[in-house]
Amino acid sequence: MAKGKPIKWITAAIVEPVPLGKRGIKIVVWDKWGKTRRGTAIISVGGIRWRGYKMKNPIRISWDQLQKFAEG
Repeated sequence: MAKGKPIKWITAAIVEPVPLGKRGIKIVVWDKWGKTRRGTAIISVGGIRWRGYKMKNPIRISWDQLQKFAEG
């Protein structure tokens, strides 16, 4: 059983549809107090890419992989 508080959390809500082009939407993620940059999430037509701060290669996940993960 894990102990302590989780160090990663996210809350997001989009009320209206957002059109995605080839370039996608780029979101810079900061820590809870806005002092340390955690990384960048790029949401595009092909899926989601996560590039942690000072990380060489991004982690890529397609929408199909995300759906399989969410379904269990």
